[in-house]
Amino acid sequence: MKSRKTLYLVIAVVLLAVIVGAGAALLSGGGSRENPLPTGGSSVPETTEEDVDWSSTIEQDGIMYRLNPDLQTVLFLGADDGGTTLPGVAPGEGRRADTVFLLLLDNKKQEIRLLAISRDTITDVDVYDPNGDYAFTSPTHIAMQYFYGDSAARSCYLMKRTVSRLLYGMRIDGSLALNANGIVAVVDELGGLTITMPDDYTEIDPRYKAGEKLTLTGKEAEHLLRYRDLFSHGSNEERVERQVRLMNALFTKLQASTGLRQLEDLLKSAGDDVCSDLDVETLNKLLSYRLNSDTLTLPGNVVEGEAHDEFYVDESALRKLLIELFYQPVK
Repeated sequence: MKSRKTLYLVIAVVLLAVIVGAGAALLSGGGSRENPLPTGGSSVPETTEEDVDWSSTIEQDGIMYRLNPDLQTVLFLGADDGGTTLPGVAPGEGRRADTVFLLLLDNKKQEIRLLAISRDTITDVDVYDPNGDYAFTSPTHIAMQYFYGDSAARSCYLMKRTVSRLLYGMRIDGSLALNANGIVAVVDELGGLTITMPDDYTEIDPRYKAGEKLTLTGKEAEHLLRYRDLFSHGSNEERVERQVRLMNALFTKLQASTGLRQLEDLLKSAGDDVCSDLDVETLNKLLSYRLNSDTLTLPGNVVEGEAHDEFYVDESALRKLLIELFYQPVK
């Protein structure tokens, strides 16, 4: 029988697979809801115009739309520990949200749509001092917002605020942050992961030629997921493509063997690899809903910054995308 730790790691990666391949109560229903402030930090910035939800109805090109009441949203964060596992690292010295995806669950269609948000997106980030108190807001890479939480729970809370603000106040119901190191144990437990390389990745490993069918160990799978050439312009976009393809294969393999009882065991198990405020029902939806293969990306352009790539959102295109994702035409 598999140990509880193994079950925990398996389901954590299943969730990652759902989110990049295609626990507490999850908030649901219409309207904007604010989560209580997690421990660590005594203040947050004042609510700005961008924090406020768009109206329940909105007009675009002469057509009236209303918010889709059947949607739930989950923010997935793939956290990088910054090369250290020391607890209590000061803001700016540790974790970043190197993977950011918004998952839209349509409870009527029982379908999942995925919106990928580049970790290089330049947006307003709330900066906190070492005491956890709000200091100021400044535009920088969205991945940096995760830095300023002194716990995984607070980092998720801050990221939810920032991503919601980026999306004109769209509601984010819940979140899940995963340390990708858990992938190693799971893939090895499964005896490796067999995939066909969709593109030429020989800069990562000489064996990774386009069309080559290989069985990867846990360490190899993790490296393929996380590798990025920091000196190559646009390399993060290439990494997201690899994550989507690899995790889709992993999810397909794991979905059939993971059920609700295992999810319940997961929520009773404490661990450092995952932080979530999702309930069992929502986790089960992530495993059972059909994944829409049309993975969407935040519209915009990548430019070379002084130190790192910078992604700037196309606001006009974003408005149209948000209407497509969150609204329905009024009949």
